[in-house]
Amino acid sequence: MTRPRPASRRLTVTALALLTVFASGCTRQRGEVFPVNAYLESPDNLQGNRYVLSAEIDAQLEWREGVGRLLSVRALGDASDVRLPVFIADSLQANLMVAQRYELTLTVRRGGLLYVTALRKL
Repeated sequence: MTRPRPASRRLTVTALALLTVFASGCTRQRGEVFPVNAYLESPDNLQGNRYVLSAEIDAQLEWREGVGRLLSVRALGDASDVRLPVFIADSLQANLMVAQRYELTLTVRRGGLLYVTALRKL
């Protein structure tokens, strides 16, 4: 049996290191979970922060072509059954329907607007 050459050994070690880094990046939490109660108490305290919210679409409140949609969503796992308003820009090109569930990456903007920057269907 022949021993691997030093160059192939380095390549193997490098590949394993890259695989480890990639795998650990995939298991990281995507972001801080949206604090529903803190938002309800004082949305302005959260301005500029970015969060992740797992939610179900409750209703479409408004839509303007070329601008986006204002939706009412319910946070999954929240016992209070509170509806939250979120804005999804048309630039995200999302096909949304009531009762669909999404993981929303959002930013809290002025006035407490929950502005969705990315979404992933659950």
